[in-house]
Amino acid sequence: MAKKTYVQLVDDFSGDSIDDGAGRTVRFAFDGAEYEIDLTNEHVEEFAETLERFVRASRRVSGRRKTGGNAPRGGGSSETAAIREWAESQGLKVASRGRISGDIVEQYRNR
Repeated sequence: MAKKTYVQLVDDFSGDSIDDGAGRTVRFAFDGAEYEIDLTNEHVEEFAETLERFVRASRRVSGRRKTGGNAPRGGGSSETAAIREWAESQGLKVASRGRISGDIVEQYRNR
């Protein structure tokens, strides 16, 4: 018997499903803790606008610099690809797209 599993990205703020290209995962840090949130493009813009005045008044201490133009994002970071490859080699179930389980990320980093 064949079985197909589908992964649907859902906006963590509104609970709405996110179609391909209609949203993304946003990573941010606050008070020493890092966070991820899946948002529709509309909520990504709202999130960015809300933080903009604080970002303008702050100092960058790490992370990548913004380059000219809006280069399309690839399939994610190289670490994400490495985590997926490692998880598959360990027999762990990991979706080819979307968020990777925090447990899998932790196992990868503690290996």
